[in-house]
Amino acid sequence: MMTLPEIFLNTVRSYPKPDLMKVKRNDVYADISTAEFETAVRRLALGLKDLGHGRGAKLIILSENRPEWTISDFANLCLGGVTVPIYTTLTGDQVKYIINDSDAEIVLVSNLFQYQKIAALRPDLPRVKHVVIFQPTAPAPDVLTLADVQERGAALETARPGLFEEIARGVRPDDEASIIYTSGTTGVPKGVVLTHANFAGNIVSVSNIIEFSASDTVLSFLPLSHVLERMVTFTYVYKGCSIAYAENAETVAHNLLEIKPQIMVSVPRVFEKIYSRVMDTVLSSSGLKRKIFFWGVDTA
Repeated sequence: MMTLPEIFLNTVRSYPKPDLMKVKRNDVYADISTAEFETAVRRLALGLKDLGHGRGAKLIILSENRPEWTISDFANLCLGGVTVPIYTTLTGDQVKYIINDSDAEIVLVSNLFQYQKIAALRPDLPRVKHVVIFQPTAPAPDVLTLADVQERGAALETARPGLFEEIARGVRPDDEASIIYTSGTTGVPKGVVLTHANFAGNIVSVSNIIEFSASDTVLSFLPLSHVLERMVTFTYVYKGCSIAYAENAETVAHNLLEIKPQIMVSVPRVFEKIYSRVMDTVLSSSGLKRKIFFWGVDTA
């Protein structure tokens, strides 16, 4: 059975492409190449190691969907670390509980808004040693930026070539990869432990059922803090697909028109909302437009 670091190492070797990822910057989708993705993961992983992070240690990701989410996840997994995702919509008390219950020592946040949640909780997070923010400027002296950590990783890689591969190849299929917490709607959230083999088994099964390929572009918009989008993201990387990240849930329809993806994984509720919106528009239209619409549906 494969591990997630093995999937990463295979992908960066097998799928050199200019657009492994796509992200909206300055109102235009910009490409992130396989080489850029690899460098970002390697440097972040070694930077985290330089901070004392390693095998079995827990790392929190509190962020909206974006390339840094996936980069951080793979960096942590390649170290043998355990990723603990947190929904960005959770309250401060819920965030505090998950961080403390998981024994996490490093917290990664996307922006100032998410950082403020952690800053307010910091006195109550005794095990947290480092907070890292994705944006280029640190909001406080005791906060590191992602670039800061990657610089430390670049220096360590220069000093110890081959260290990244050595650590990544040492991860085993039965090692813990992630702890995903339940919503808490039935009581205190409970952490579900998933191993590399758990993820890899699903990745291989899905790949055998659905024809993902390196020529496909996919649109990612379901939260990566949920296991579905995270598992299919691993599958996209495994098959070398180009992953385009939606700006947010409200812009999915517009992003679809911009990206024109071959694949998009969703849940029934999203399709129900799309259907309801379409039907509301149709039923409020003129009689002729309604007839044309239903004729088109029957014909198709």
